[in-house]
Amino acid sequence: MPSVATRSDQRNPTRVRRPAVGSPAPAQASGFALVAALLGFTVISIDVSAVNIALPAIRTSLHGGITGLQWIVDAYTLMFAALMLSAGALADRAGARRAYAWGVGLFTLASLACALAPGIGTLVAARVVQGGAAAIVMPASLALIRQAYEDARHRARAIALWTVGGSVAMAVGPVLGGILTEAAGWRAVFFLNLPVGALILALLARVPRSPRRPAPLDLAGQVTAVLALAGLAFASSRAATRAGPPRPSSRHSPWPSPGRSPSSPPRSATARPWSRCPCCGGAT
Repeated sequence: MPSVATRSDQRNPTRVRRPAVGSPAPAQASGFALVAALLGFTVISIDVSAVNIALPAIRTSLHGGITGLQWIVDAYTLMFAALMLSAGALADRAGARRAYAWGVGLFTLASLACALAPGIGTLVAARVVQGGAAAIVMPASLALIRQAYEDARHRARAIALWTVGGSVAMAVGPVLGGILTEAAGWRAVFFLNLPVGALILALLARVPRSPRRPAPLDLAGQVTAVLALAGLAFASSRAATRAGPPRPSSRHSPWPSPGRSPSSPPRSATARPWSRCPCCGGAT
């Protein structure tokens, strides 16, 4: 049996449906979606560069070696790059808003784990989860903007603002990381993500639900890509560790060169043989 709303629409086809009580207007919902997407892209961009500045403080606090510090950076970038292969398909299958909320929530929890990490191993594991969550946030934020703006001109303007926000965040990240590390310690770099993540989730509550679309998801290829990139990163770090310090060059070698006695003073690298000027006969 048709509902009352359906009968009313059939009697008056030109009637415009009004949004439900308490739901934001379309323009207002688009603004909420843009701000949420911009904040998400900004926070994952800042986290890349700000953590690099905090590495010396992390080494002093957690007593980690150079290999552990390298994996603090590599774990994030590795998972971020590898999971981007399937993150777009996940956003289509689950819906942009839902996937974005999953990514932001997981990124916020991983940031809390990073801030409370008691050692290098725990911090690296939390950075792995953080990088995977950032890989979900990136394409889902762009899909959220595409859903919020149906007009091509307004959508292009929103994407331009989204891109500028990420670029500014990459430039501001080192400065912000240095200020936070000097003022409150390296853990403040990760604690900063908690209020930003809560604000993003609050804004997403005002954004309409996203439709789901069928998209192919190659799980075997995704796992293979993660293992391949992880193996390449591990091999590179081990090769750099086992290489050892560079050997001194022959120019600065303590052993005398052939044809020179051990008691003769070393020749300067910039020394030139004496010659006489053809005009005045003076030494040059």
